[in-house]
Amino acid sequence: MPVLALDVGGANIKLANASGYADSMEFPLWKRRDELPEFLKEVREHAPVFQRLALTMTGELADCFGTKQEGVRFILSSVQDVFKDGEIRVYLTTGELASVSSAAERPLDAAASNWHALGRYACRHFPPKGDGAVIDVGSTTTDFVPIRDGQLLNVGRTDPERLLSGELVYSGIERTPICAMAQTVKLRGADCPLAAELFATSLDIFLVMGLIDEATENHETADGRPATREFAKSRLARMVCADAEELTWTEVNEMARELYRKQVKFAAARWEHAMSANSLSPELVVISGHGDFLAEAILDAAGVTSQRIYLSDLINDRAARCGPAFALAVWAEENW
Repeated sequence: MPVLALDVGGANIKLANASGYADSMEFPLWKRRDELPEFLKEVREHAPVFQRLALTMTGELADCFGTKQEGVRFILSSVQDVFKDGEIRVYLTTGELASVSSAAERPLDAAASNWHALGRYACRHFPPKGDGAVIDVGSTTTDFVPIRDGQLLNVGRTDPERLLSGELVYSGIERTPICAMAQTVKLRGADCPLAAELFATSLDIFLVMGLIDEATENHETADGRPATREFAKSRLARMVCADAEELTWTEVNEMARELYRKQVKFAAARWEHAMSANSLSPELVVISGHGDFLAEAILDAAGVTSQRIYLSDLINDRAARCGPAFALAVWAEENW
């Protein structure tokens, strides 16, 4: 029976099926917590035909919840209210598909489980012997999933464990605050301290560099103004307490390139830490998510020369952007 997979994040909600359908919708859960059930009703109306629903999540970490357990149970309750006439299973970091009631009793196993689903799906594309890894770069985070002999070899299972192991890096291509990426940038021949304010995010780096297309309809930016190069210049200028009139495009471009290098350097160091835990030397890396250019840069900086396969080449661009949801849909259809 057709399965729809739902991935409820803190900033985006993604859905996919095993046939290659996928969609990603902005939904800032931390701002609109109480609107989640109504938004899920809209999601359901536009979804393709399905008879079963598989759920994964990362949204439980949003600070609109007092604890992750509260967040998991709120998301479970919201999904159950909207999809009550369908059969629902929840993916756990143990690799199980659990009932909603069982997941509610084990909320920390349901929390942040989407990387596990993606890694498990990716295992089928690795040879039965040898080392490999998945790198998934999204708007908020980067995941490294180690694989050996076609099996997951992760050290961490929870978010804190994965941060410590290097398998989770809280750095992505859109939502990472600039003040979390660096303390200084070069400006007019000197090291200029950055303002410790949410004036700009990683999205602005890549808009200025032309690595992400402008989107005038996207107002999920640091100042709420559109995701365009002109406004990105203004936001980056504020990181050195200036404005768009005080800095030239050359100065802002140089800032963006330096910040990009620092982001890549940090993530590459975490990659090396994650791989060293099991003396892993990947012969094949599967790249997932819409931050593939950042994934390539991280691997290059870490000196990784192994073969690279894009998930988008194995499925399609849309499904690859929603990789964990697609992976879960496939897994659920095969293992329900």
